[in-house]
Amino acid sequence: MTNFEIFRYFLYLGIAGFGGPLAIINHIRQDLVYKKKWMTLEEFRDYFGYSQIAPGPLAFQVALYFGYFKKGFTAAVLAGIGLVLPSFLIVLLFSVFYKEYRDINYIVYGLYGISPVIIAIIFHSGFNLSRSVFTKDVFQYALFFAAIAVSILFKVHILFLIFGSALIAVIYYSLKDKKESGQSLKSIAVVSYAFISKIFLSLYTGGKAVVAGILGYAGSKTLDILYVFMKAGALTYGSGFVIIGVLRQDVVENLHWLTAKEFLDGIAFGQITPGPVVITSTFIGYMLDGIPGSVLSTVSIFLPTFIFVSLLTRVIGKVKDNFILKSAIKGANAAAIGAIITTGYFLSKDAMIDYVTFGMFAAGLVVLFFTKIKPYYVIIAGAVLGIVIRAILN
Repeated sequence: MTNFEIFRYFLYLGIAGFGGPLAIINHIRQDLVYKKKWMTLEEFRDYFGYSQIAPGPLAFQVALYFGYFKKGFTAAVLAGIGLVLPSFLIVLLFSVFYKEYRDINYIVYGLYGISPVIIAIIFHSGFNLSRSVFTKDVFQYALFFAAIAVSILFKVHILFLIFGSALIAVIYYSLKDKKESGQSLKSIAVVSYAFISKIFLSLYTGGKAVVAGILGYAGSKTLDILYVFMKAGALTYGSGFVIIGVLRQDVVENLHWLTAKEFLDGIAFGQITPGPVVITSTFIGYMLDGIPGSVLSTVSIFLPTFIFVSLLTRVIGKVKDNFILKSAIKGANAAAIGAIITTGYFLSKDAMIDYVTFGMFAAGLVVLFFTKIKPYYVIIAGAVLGIVIRAILN
């Protein structure tokens, strides 16, 4: 196994890896454990378990861990680039096309049909993840529903909910299992982590201007893109849809870079292409600042994960079974998956605009929950139906 072979395999996976993170991870298991025999099943389980520790896209993390532990730093870089590069190029082409031709009638009609289907996919993803991650843990379900309620009613930033839930979970599981929780210093460390993360969020109002002054980019969109996407990549646990939810709050609500409808269209492009769903960041970056913006946003969303993984590989054996860390991750995951549902709720206002789109949303849910049809086929069907229905109605 050479570095080039690792790059070539993940480049292939980046082209063929449809179906979301778990499908891509299953491809890795089938190909590298059973077909190529580049790793053992035990190693695969370890890499998958490690991917729950750091924030960022799961499949991307598994690729990085595999490359790093098998051939070192260079192999990890090549694995990550190979997995992301095909979807980056495809979404970039979609973005160029979208910006130039989105006002053509049939494009408008297709996107009209895609939007409600995307909402169905978001809800389906959130509920599926909750069932697989929470198992029978009632407390995680409580945090999940609480996060949804607080986010919808008070519009609290998703990242505050994630870190707040992590802290509550540490306290709850520590009280529940007192034998494991006698590590007061580690508990303090978790509290400090949540506190520091909140300080990091406050950079937007104060500290960010200082950083901008030092870099000489005060007020530039370049710094804004760098900050927003690195923040989402660095502080978000769970599915790629969680990161999408964080981006929605900043890109649509706080900074008004895109409309909710444009953001939905970007999610659609991320869904119908292979690779991680957070490749939607390429679309957002292109809409903001052309090709330079697409490159910067894509690098910024994945770079924090790469840094975390590079650091964790040196200490992973010591922290992977840490009681406090595992408790915090349970809480963070509960709020993060709740954030997927709230993202769908807020975007639905711009996607379900009449009885037809509401019906398409309901039909999408039925297909996703009761059949094995892949989401990208549902998206294509939504586009076709949108064109046909709008052409008939007009």
